[in-house]
Amino acid sequence: KEPAALYGTSGLEAFTSAGAGPIRGSFASTNGRVFVVSGIALYEIDSNGTATNMGSLASAVGNITIEENPTQMMICDSDKGYIFTYATNAFVQISDTDFPSAGSVTSNDGYFIVNQDSSGKFYISSLNDGLTWAALDFATAESSPDRLLRVLRALGQVWMFGNKTTEIWTNTGDSAFPFQKIAGAEITVGILAPLTAKEFSSSVFWLGESADGYGIVYRAKGFSPQRVSTEAIEYAISRATDKPNIRALVYQEEGHEFYMLTGGGLETTLVLDVTT
Repeated sequence: KEPAALYGTSGLEAFTSAGAGPIRGSFASTNGRVFVVSGIALYEIDSNGTATNMGSLASAVGNITIEENPTQMMICDSDKGYIFTYATNAFVQISDTDFPSAGSVTSNDGYFIVNQDSSGKFYISSLNDGLTWAALDFATAESSPDRLLRVLRALGQVWMFGNKTTEIWTNTGDSAFPFQKIAGAEITVGILAPLTAKEFSSSVFWLGESADGYGIVYRAKGFSPQRVSTEAIEYAISRATDKPNIRALVYQEEGHEFYMLTGGGLETTLVLDVTT
């Protein structure tokens, strides 16, 4: 007996099919090339929808993150790293013995950056060379002794998301190690689901966890987290059966920007209209 409104959303149209699936991630390079990881294989998709197999990963399922430097694309499957070289189309697993077991990858100023599984450390590659790593090219996000779950380049800086806290680092150009923590850039909220961290709408969004609890969606205002979820949304998140594997998608349409949470056992996809 109360007024309500039901808003439709745009549908999807099949464009192409790539491999046997599952579709684990996709990436649009700044050079105009588009890639998708389907199951164990990396495919390139051309403008006609033709999918070309470019090589294989060592894993067939699980979360992946993808980033690029000016000449290479790197894929991380939450353990191993792989490099695709644009000029030669060579796709290889990183064989450098100094490459750690990596949870995720981002890039900043020509460096690939990965967080080491089950620790607070992150490692950087050689400049513009994701195949080369040095044993001493690492640092530790240490404002709190929690585990580092996700590294993300956002707003020109590198966000280090732990399970309870977050730190923001920047490239200072130091010859010994180029990245340093920004003084005072420490957030007492970490991340519950690593793949929910997104740079979007001139800010950073993520599904948070802290020493006090979990399940709130945040948007950064400067270095301060602002809650953008409601009690009803947080209740829906609390009922998800696989919360660490919730992931975020973002898109823009007709002047509206949308941040979406899906997967991870959520009963429905949850959507925030950032514009309104």
